[in-house]
Amino acid sequence: MNATFELDIQKEKYEYTSLIVTGRMGDVASNTVEIYMKNGGEPYPLTNLTVFYECVKPDDTVIRDTKGVNMIDAANGHFSYTFPAEVFSVPGQIKRSFFSIEKEKTFRATTQDFSVLTLCDALTGHIESKPYIAEFDQALEMVKGHRKEIDEANQKIAALTPYIQKKVEETDAKCKGVTERIQTRVDNVSKQIDAMEIVKKAGDTITGLLECKSDNAVVLGSRSYKTVIHKGAQGELIFAPSTVSQGDTWDWNKAVKIMPDGIIKQATDTGWINLPTTGVENVPDRILKYKRSGEQITVIGSVRNPVNTTVFATLPTGFRPVQNIAFPALAYGAVPTVCEVTVKSDGGIFVNGVQSGNTIHIAMNFTL
Repeated sequence: MNATFELDIQKEKYEYTSLIVTGRMGDVASNTVEIYMKNGGEPYPLTNLTVFYECVKPDDTVIRDTKGVNMIDAANGHFSYTFPAEVFSVPGQIKRSFFSIEKEKTFRATTQDFSVLTLCDALTGHIESKPYIAEFDQALEMVKGHRKEIDEANQKIAALTPYIQKKVEETDAKCKGVTERIQTRVDNVSKQIDAMEIVKKAGDTITGLLECKSDNAVVLGSRSYKTVIHKGAQGELIFAPSTVSQGDTWDWNKAVKIMPDGIIKQATDTGWINLPTTGVENVPDRILKYKRSGEQITVIGSVRNPVNTTVFATLPTGFRPVQNIAFPALAYGAVPTVCEVTVKSDGGIFVNGVQSGNTIHIAMNFTL
């Protein structure tokens, strides 16, 4: 597929539904578009800038690629882009698709979204007809060729069957007598154990309440790492692995808790924590906060008077994404507008596309 798009970093028309790229699962280096980058309708020079293609696929995985960019006329914002095969690896419509322009970490701009559609191929989830039938026919011929050997083997088996049956009956008679004597002894021993009220190490049943006075009530595992089932001070039920293989000390930093109200928590989960800011004004009752639940990180809050591309807050280690992620946000001033909030892999948070005096309302959620 070859097409020509005009994309504008002003994004006055946020999404161009007429700009569509269509590929099929398995396509390789066959989907190329020519791009004319504009700024308010005028050619936008790309000299000394790096162009990236960014998208979110139907399975929520992210692609950020610059290898497919072929600069044709940087001064006039003209380049071509060949989509990698990974873009068309999952059928369906790409959830978000656009180009970004960057200069190291000092400048970033993006285009409006355009549509990318991935069609299914013919092989995934299906069986090729010819190879399947050919293998069946070949197996059938092999069976025909060994028919004589199979018949002879069946005759020998039929001749041996009476002899084998006789031996089985003789063996059964001998085993029956031995089994009866063993069972008598087992019954006698069981009666003695029942009289002593001793619970067997395996295969027994407790009919009453079993109460453990120790908080570390149960330890599981005869090989590799053990697991302790522990009762916490607040009534929670805790599962934790041993610190070493077959050890008797427990790694509480990897524990999973079932709280008395039924909520399941990991050791790394937190409540809402205020996120310090610098160079901006905090909005009362909307202080910037963050929390972790499993592998999910959530950041909410509002700030006033941020400076474009200047970091005003930093998430601590353990709350940072694997790569820079950009989110849309609302900027309120004289006129409400859409801007972009970026959280970097080092935890830094900044905005882009805002004006002086704007108040930015932020709501971000991402997976570690």
